[in-house]
Amino acid sequence: MTLPERGPVEIIFINLWDEYYTPTTIPDKEAGVTRIYLQPDINIDTQVVSQFVKSNPQFKGLKIDKNQRIALSLGVWKTPSKVFMFDGKAKRISYLGTDTENATVSHDGILTPLTANQSVKLTDIDGNSHVFGQKRSPQVLFFSDALCPFQHLPLCEQKIAANNQLVNITTLPVKTIIKPFYISMDDVRAYKTRFSLKHPVILDQKNQLFQKYQITSLPYWVVLNAQNEIIFRGAKPPKRL
Repeated sequence: MTLPERGPVEIIFINLWDEYYTPTTIPDKEAGVTRIYLQPDINIDTQVVSQFVKSNPQFKGLKIDKNQRIALSLGVWKTPSKVFMFDGKAKRISYLGTDTENATVSHDGILTPLTANQSVKLTDIDGNSHVFGQKRSPQVLFFSDALCPFQHLPLCEQKIAANNQLVNITTLPVKTIIKPFYISMDDVRAYKTRFSLKHPVILDQKNQLFQKYQITSLPYWVVLNAQNEIIFRGAKPPKRL
């Protein structure tokens, strides 16, 4: 969709799936301000949006932000959020929710700059620490999304099953790395339970590993040797390890 280029515009980003559990208190619209409701393009289609709006008429006109184009262009990483714009330029961004560890859907400034040789320390959902970017034992990284099996992740269930088979046949440690956008820690825990995972599952909270290893599609495999060099990468599991 195209945003108005003139006058005051208020964009409210919501995640309708969250609204079913924790409804957002929407501030009153100011006179003379055009209000637009947008929904992230994740696990969604127009029929789902229509059903939601029918039950929640306060969100009349809700549109899907295709590929998160508008949210990313404005630097919006949380839902629900409100952006006030004037003459096509963002003037103010306000978060409308309440942060807790489990309710946070994303984080301000989630994209953290990372130098090529910088190591990254992350904690899996069981509380164990993992360091990436240093010389250590070879390992397999499986990059995935906690929202699987939704429509923006083709064949994700089959690939997760393939990764589970890989865990059973390789002597290398396998770790699942979860994309941080539009999810909470509860989503990550549910992902591990849903697919009966027995190996470490790690939320890449600042998107650092996705940047470091240049992951642009999901699910995706990266195999590292003892020198932390990539010896395999691909959308299909490695045949030899």
